[in-house]
Amino acid sequence: MYSFTSRVRYSEIDENGVLGIPALVDYLQDCSTFQSESLGLGPAHIASTGLAWLLSAWKIEIAELPRFNDEIRVSTWATGFSGLRASRNFTVCRADDEDGARSLVRADSSWFMFDANKGRPVRTPEAESAPYLADAHDDAPLDLPAIPRMIHVEGEGQAATPITVTGAHLDTNHHVNNAQYVSLALGVLEEGEVCTPCTLDVHYSQAAKLGDTIYPHVHRGEDAATVTLDDDAGKHYAIVRVS
Repeated sequence: MYSFTSRVRYSEIDENGVLGIPALVDYLQDCSTFQSESLGLGPAHIASTGLAWLLSAWKIEIAELPRFNDEIRVSTWATGFSGLRASRNFTVCRADDEDGARSLVRADSSWFMFDANKGRPVRTPEAESAPYLADAHDDAPLDLPAIPRMIHVEGEGQAATPITVTGAHLDTNHHVNNAQYVSLALGVLEEGEVCTPCTLDVHYSQAAKLGDTIYPHVHRGEDAATVTLDDDAGKHYAIVRVS
């Protein structure tokens, strides 16, 4: 298991004084990149090998969001490698919760290895997976529902204002950052549609790049609100469901 501690900054909270959900997603993905860097598999390694982990899906269970100035500990560990897929769990706890018995947030995630030199996903070489498995030691997977294979939506939904991708949305892969899709999706929901406790399911389908236009569509059900972020042909960049 890899962990780091932090303090919730004013720049990370929402109007209610708690950690914003997009900032929470940033913490989770930062934890995974910090672990990769600690294992010698960080950005420099990716640049030299062309092998990068790309995120395909989240399931994030939020019991409570920490408040401004709260000290927190974010943890992650690999839970399996199978074929083209890999999975890792996350927790966010208060820093003084040493055994993690009262997690504020628990999450599962699905990843695949992309070979930039070949331009396609590839099976994970042992040299890429072994360090993560060793770092996990005997850490068991969290008891979480399985990440759904698909997030189903019906109909066209309610169209929201289209969004043009700018440089502020991009990361070092020159694609819209994973947390940005969550921020864009939550930004088109109405006040009160996102509250805790809640579960966030996110599926990523294709990468939006600088200058692309993203068309959000909101699908509301009895127990969930789902936002599709689409291209001009109606194909999904990402789907975000809050329940």
